[in-house]
Amino acid sequence: MSRESVGNQEALREMLQFFLDKMGATQVELSEGMGVSRPVVIDFLNKGKERLPVDREGLIKLCNNLHNRSASKKKSKRESDESSQKIESNPDKLRKLLGEIGADELLESAGFLPENRYSVIRVTPERFFQVAKIAALLELLEFEDLLSTTQEFFAIVSNKIAIASKELFREHRQYHDNDSLRYLIDNLWKSQPTLGLKLRLEVIDKLHHAWEGLKAGGKTNFTQQEAIALFLSIVIKEQMPKDVANLHIRVKKLEFRTLSRSVNYEEEYSDLYHQFVKIANQAEFDLNTPGARSTMQLEAQSLDSLNPVIMAVVTCSFSHDGRSSDLLEWMYTSSNTMVENAIGACSLHMGFTKELANVTLSTKTLDSSIDSLVETTVILGNQQQYQGIWVDRDSMITMLQAIVCAARQWVADQNRNDRLHLEKYGSACKVLSELRKRLTIARKAFQNFQFLDKECEFAEIKRIADTAKDELKKIPKENIYFSYRLNFYRCYFLAKRLELRLSIFQGNIINAKQLIQEIKEVLEEDQQAKQELIPIQALIQSEIYLYELSCGHEPDLSESSQRSKWLGLEGWESKIRGAIKPGSCYKDPGLDVYQALSEIYGNAARIEFYLSDEKNTLEEAAENFLRAAHYASRIGLTQRMARWLALAGRVWVRLGDANLSRQAFKFADNLAKADLTTGHSENFRQAVLSEIYLLDGEYQLLIQNDPTNALECFLKALKGSVYLGLNRRMCDALFNISRCSKKLSNLSIKGGLSKVFKEDDQLTKSNKSKLNKMSNYTSEKVLDLLCNLWNGEDNPNWFQVQGEFSKLAADTWQGWHRDTSESGSTTKHPIAKCIESESWLCQVN
Repeated sequence: MSRESVGNQEALREMLQFFLDKMGATQVELSEGMGVSRPVVIDFLNKGKERLPVDREGLIKLCNNLHNRSASKKKSKRESDESSQKIESNPDKLRKLLGEIGADELLESAGFLPENRYSVIRVTPERFFQVAKIAALLELLEFEDLLSTTQEFFAIVSNKIAIASKELFREHRQYHDNDSLRYLIDNLWKSQPTLGLKLRLEVIDKLHHAWEGLKAGGKTNFTQQEAIALFLSIVIKEQMPKDVANLHIRVKKLEFRTLSRSVNYEEEYSDLYHQFVKIANQAEFDLNTPGARSTMQLEAQSLDSLNPVIMAVVTCSFSHDGRSSDLLEWMYTSSNTMVENAIGACSLHMGFTKELANVTLSTKTLDSSIDSLVETTVILGNQQQYQGIWVDRDSMITMLQAIVCAARQWVADQNRNDRLHLEKYGSACKVLSELRKRLTIARKAFQNFQFLDKECEFAEIKRIADTAKDELKKIPKENIYFSYRLNFYRCYFLAKRLELRLSIFQGNIINAKQLIQEIKEVLEEDQQAKQELIPIQALIQSEIYLYELSCGHEPDLSESSQRSKWLGLEGWESKIRGAIKPGSCYKDPGLDVYQALSEIYGNAARIEFYLSDEKNTLEEAAENFLRAAHYASRIGLTQRMARWLALAGRVWVRLGDANLSRQAFKFADNLAKADLTTGHSENFRQAVLSEIYLLDGEYQLLIQNDPTNALECFLKALKGSVYLGLNRRMCDALFNISRCSKKLSNLSIKGGLSKVFKEDDQLTKSNKSKLNKMSNYTSEKVLDLLCNLWNGEDNPNWFQVQGEFSKLAADTWQGWHRDTSESGSTTKHPIAKCIESESWLCQVN
């Protein structure tokens, strides 16, 4: 054979370094033993030379030389105490043990067959015949029968070991009462002749580390079965292929967050509650029974029977290529079980392919005590070729770590076959975790009106989208990377949807137009990903509804006979439900699915509320608002739920329903205020409650005929909307103030404004920036109007200035229309027309 070895040179390098570090070997000993010049050995150890020209005989000779010589006195003194009783810290004892074990481990590290050539798997000679027979028989089995057969075999052997363990631990009671693991660690030198020296040291070290960790966690007793299970799990993992030894993932923590909000019955909104429960149960039936419709009346009296939507958050330490560890958070949300959500978090963030995501689990407790260790074995993939095992106290973390172990085999296999690049894989895993965490925080902040926080800043949202797009450029287009590509597309489109929403409600319609064009172009880049992203497409479409409403160019929006077809609500619902299927990234209803349904129903209903004057259409819109509120409640979007309820109430005001409109106010008001934490400014509270103030004001004006109280409600809604730049609500409030003013000829401007703009919030030029925290253009125009009226010398009554409020509302809608019109166009926005004719948001008989 050539002097150039054929094996894994990194493994050989590790073995030689082990001889230097643990056995006190010198570079001269290595050189002389292998018959290779010292400079070549040094070059190889320092990775200056990729391969070492050494043959089989040279490696055997090296082991013999080390066994026959004592460690260098100088080096031995530096590295250990000669009188040390611990074998692992005594170089001379290790050399003696090397002579007993032989050169097999070193030979295998260089790619040579061991001296005992009977088998690649090491067994003692007296066991070889039996083991060889079992291996040969297993090879005759079809692969699908292998798992069940080996499980039966393991059960038989485990039972025999349990019976025979008294012999294995015969001295146990004399030395380590109730601690079989400590006894096994101390005696492993004698009981496992088939382990190589380096491997044996690594196994002992890991067993000792596990023993210390478990003891620190409060476990004091270790049964023989627990000790054996820990030993086997470590031995198996240590003998797995080392191709990705530089990829380390350790699950540190697992937590679950219940997102679903419970909705409780209250007498003050009892009629609405029963209607809400009925619609919610029907919505869940439709969602979870694709292709079917309920043939019977759903009679559930509450929502207690619904499984809550839960977010699993897996925290793990992650490192690759020898770099420092990072703590990553892996998240997955659905209405499924905790176990399935936890597995989903691992599958998503480790980039499992559809085939690999088929997970088979086997878990058993190893003792009857409450602090028993748990052993979990995992098989990944349809072909069942990737397996993992882990033993620990926490059953959930044990399960996840076993999945990680099996997944590392998959990564190793794909990397070894040049289908997966480890550097790209490791980078994608880290960046995806960070992006999804930032995006989840931003989405939550948006729902809670925290637009002044850093997480909601336009620049921060854009950074998330840009990072996702940059990662997509780095990731190859081969199928094995599809899961990562898909999830970076998800991050990109969800961030772009937040950008779009921010632009639309802030009245920046020109920017919204550009964003929609950009989103549509990127969506066409990858048709496979596009098919998987239906819920996110629906989310984006819900924003496009509002964009088109703001622009006012779409002819089908103005035509009641065409509007429903243009909205395509039933089609979107069907597509979203169809996206929930095994193997999809939306295999369970979760955050994206529920939010998509909530927004698509809610925004479609909002268009009908603004544009329709037909009773049947408005009644359907109210039901759709309730459906949207239910979907929002499923994922804990309490403020969104309150807003949809308030909009349903505004529909009932238009329909003249005093009972349901008032109950909607109480329902929405209770939810929104309960969700508001202490410490917020009054301006922020008014912004959050602005839709509810609009409902209250319209109820007071159109049903109670109380323009004075209605005016105060509308001014609160206007002040809150100005504070956060909520453009459409500003227009609603301005128009409603105009409607109130027709009946307020006896109330002065200052008399009305002073009830809302008090003390530090007075309408002065110096206060404008405080009242307009978002520096919004429309907010600025509103404050200009209010300040001029407040500071005017004549102090007119509200009747005298009613036209100024309706004009600003109409001009705002018309401004969006003009910004998106062809040059020279003189068309009018449909809502601006209705405002001018005083026919907008009127009651329908």
